[in-house]
Amino acid sequence: MKSNKQRRAEIKAHRLERAARAAARQRAHVDGRLVRGAIGQVAADTALLAANNNTYGLLPVYYVDKAFTCRDCDAEQVWTAKQQKWWYESMHGNINSTAVRCLRCRRARRARLHASQAPDGANLLGVQTMRLRALGAAAPNAEAAAELEAALQSKWWSLRTVAIQAMARWGDSERIGRLLALVAARPSGGRRYSTWERVAADTAAHALRETHAT
Repeated sequence: MKSNKQRRAEIKAHRLERAARAAARQRAHVDGRLVRGAIGQVAADTALLAANNNTYGLLPVYYVDKAFTCRDCDAEQVWTAKQQKWWYESMHGNINSTAVRCLRCRRARRARLHASQAPDGANLLGVQTMRLRALGAAAPNAEAAAELEAALQSKWWSLRTVAIQAMARWGDSERIGRLLALVAARPSGGRRYSTWERVAADTAAHALRETHAT
């Protein structure tokens, strides 16, 4: 039986292969337009694209999966056709823009920018929360581990929950074991009994499910 990690790797490899085939088909057409009915295509709303883009270039009739290399971590990624449609048509992104970073690196960069722009002492809880999320999105080291442990002892429950989520994203065996221990220690009783142990257990269980689902 294949593990979740193996299945995710197979799905990613399949997407990369499909994106490479789509790119080859696209290069084969002089006008840059795609043949209708190809696998993995998502139809584009050309009227909406024309209204939101002032360009002399051709607008896509269909979106196809595109393979790219993350600018920060060099990981091979796939920008799916559905993601492109959302970016260009729902978010009105410029038609000449494209994906350059993976999700993890985008989150880490956003957290760094947010932290650098906040004035000293302003929204301390928010700054610490963003800092923890950035740590969870990066590879763990001794300094990050110490910062996470300090957050787990914080008086703010919200900061502790973010630390638990960061532990799940790191995903090493020691921290997964600690999360499972939190889940196992969940107290019984009705919803009226709101204790940190219950919140910690529910947060850990949700974080573990999210980690295994991605």
